[in-house]
Amino acid sequence: MKQVKVLLNAPEKAERLCSILSHHGGTFDLTKGSYSVDGKSIIGICTMDLSGPLTLSIYDESESAVMDEIREFIVG
Repeated sequence: MKQVKVLLNAPEKAERLCSILSHHGGTFDLTKGSYSVDGKSIIGICTMDLSGPLTLSIYDESESAVMDEIREFIVG
């Protein structure tokens, strides 16, 4: 498992991240505080407070490929 901080401060960014993650077979969770949602669920992502960074947990054997695709969202 790998965890990174991501910023999705616009609806278009949330939609793009969800689309990228949906093309991978692994499991992805987005967490802020004690609230966690499936990273492949646009509905779940839209229920989160997107004003600040979120923690993306990547449970995927090909995490390096995922990291390359989501580089634009990674902060800190």
